[in-house]
Amino acid sequence: MKHKGMRAMALLLILGATPTLALDMSQLEAAQERAGMLDRVRTLLADDSASVRLAVFEEVMKSDDPVLRSMALESALASGDDRLETAGLRQLFQDRELLSVEIIEPREPTQAQSYTFNIWRELMLSNLRIDRATDELSGRFNSGGASGSFAGHLTRGGWRIALSRTGYSCSLELTQVSGVDLSGALHCAIGGSTAGERYAGGQTASLPFRIRLS
Repeated sequence: MKHKGMRAMALLLILGATPTLALDMSQLEAAQERAGMLDRVRTLLADDSASVRLAVFEEVMKSDDPVLRSMALESALASGDDRLETAGLRQLFQDRELLSVEIIEPREPTQAQSYTFNIWRELMLSNLRIDRATDELSGRFNSGGASGSFAGHLTRGGWRIALSRTGYSCSLELTQVSGVDLSGALHCAIGGSTAGERYAGGQTASLPFRIRLS
C-alpha cells in the first residue's frame, strides 16, 4: 500500500507539472525567436554598407521596444561609424531628460585645474533639447558651483556645448563614444579676479570627463 501511495503521488506531481512544462516550452520558443530578431538587427547594424546601417538604426528607433532600442543605440555608439554615432547621439539627446557628467580631476592637478574641478564637479545636464533640422542642442546645467542654461551643437561623432558662469567660459567637447561610455574634455577660459593667484591661479584649464549611460 505504501508503494502504491508513492506511485500515485508521483503521478499527480507529473500531471501537475505537464502544463508548466508546456508553458515553459512556449516561452522558450518565443525567447529563441526574439533572440534571433535581436541578432539579426545587430548584424544589420554591422553591415558593410553605411547606408544600410543608418537605415536600420533609424527604423529600429521607431519601435516601442525599449530593449531593442537600447541595444541598437549601444551598437550605434560603438560602431566606429561617424554618421551612425552621430545619429545615436541625436537620438540620445531626444530620448534622455538628463545626463550625468563625471568631471575627472588629474592625480597632480594644477591650481587652475583643481579650482575648476571644484566648480564643475557633479555636473548634470537636464531639460535636454535638440533641433533635428540643425542639430543644435540646448538645456540646463547644474554643478558643484555653477548653474544656468547651455547651448551647443552635434559634431561628427560628438558634440560641443558652451557653459558659462562668472569668470568662466567653458566648452564641454565630446570626442569619443564607445557603446555606453562617452568621453571628452571640459575646456575653460578663466577671466577676471577668478584667474588671480588666490583662486584659479591661471587663465585656462582642461579636465577630462566621461558619461556612463548604464
